[in-house]
Amino acid sequence: MTNVATDWSAVELRPIEAGDEALVNAWQNDPEIRDLIMGFRGPVRRETTAEWIRGLADQNLKTRAVFAVHAGGQIRGVAQIHTIDWVLRSAILGIYLGEKQTRGQGIGRIAVSLILDYAFNGLDLHRVMLEVIGSNVGAQRLYEGLGFVREGALREAYQRGGVREDIMLYGLLKPEWAFQLPLEARRLTCPA
Repeated sequence: MTNVATDWSAVELRPIEAGDEALVNAWQNDPEIRDLIMGFRGPVRRETTAEWIRGLADQNLKTRAVFAVHAGGQIRGVAQIHTIDWVLRSAILGIYLGEKQTRGQGIGRIAVSLILDYAFNGLDLHRVMLEVIGSNVGAQRLYEGLGFVREGALREAYQRGGVREDIMLYGLLKPEWAFQLPLEARRLTCPA
């Protein structure tokens, strides 16, 4: 696979399709992913994933925008902004990469950058928030490196493997989003 850490043209966000169902369902049922994203607490039936994918077309841009993260021609994860509040112009960011071997290659950083560019420049949102488990230091470094500010913590609000963990709260305002995407980035919007 191309080194996507430096090849922005290798990563893009596309709509999730019915053909992605099996892989997305496997990721939804992977305890490691489920715990890191604080997602479903139990098994997710394949029919539930299929219904979710079918419903995305109706939900998109009402309350969410969900994309498959593609790199090297294959789906690698899911990125979304959800709980969009059009009055307050705010939303919550969520992302995961499904295959462990694809992590640490820069795919996540590029995908987050692309969806933030879309949120701020395409949808004209003012604020994007996110939550991350306190022990997920790598994710916190990623978000802080892109300008997110730690705004607080929900102390011992999550339980993983029998251990209580804090949930760190982050926020990024449109004026703070200073990152310039390279020309080869596969943007969801036209340059501002």
